[in-house]
Amino acid sequence: MEAGEPGLRLVRKVSRKRYYSKAVYEHERILVPVPAEERDRVRRWLGRDLRIVVEHLDYGFALLAVAENPYIDGLPATHRFRRLVRALERS
Repeated sequence: MEAGEPGLRLVRKVSRKRYYSKAVYEHERILVPVPAEERDRVRRWLGRDLRIVVEHLDYGFALLAVAENPYIDGLPATHRFRRLVRALERS
C-alpha cells in the first residue's frame, strides 16, 4: 500500500432474530473484504471450509486461511506462519 492510498476496513455485521417479541438473539460476523486485484487468487476457495489462524502484531494482525493443514518444508503451515509473524514483529 502506497502512502496516501486508502486502507482496508473490516466490516461488522450483526444479525438479530426476534422470537415473539420476548427474546432477541444476536449473531455477530466480522468480514474481511478482498481487494479487487486479489479476487482471482481467492475465488478458488469460495464455498470451502477453511481453517482460520489469527496472530496479533504490535501494529495490526496477520490472517492465514487454509483448507487443510498442509505441510511446508516438513512443518505444518500454521507453524511456518507463526514463524513468519515473529520475523515480521522483529523487523
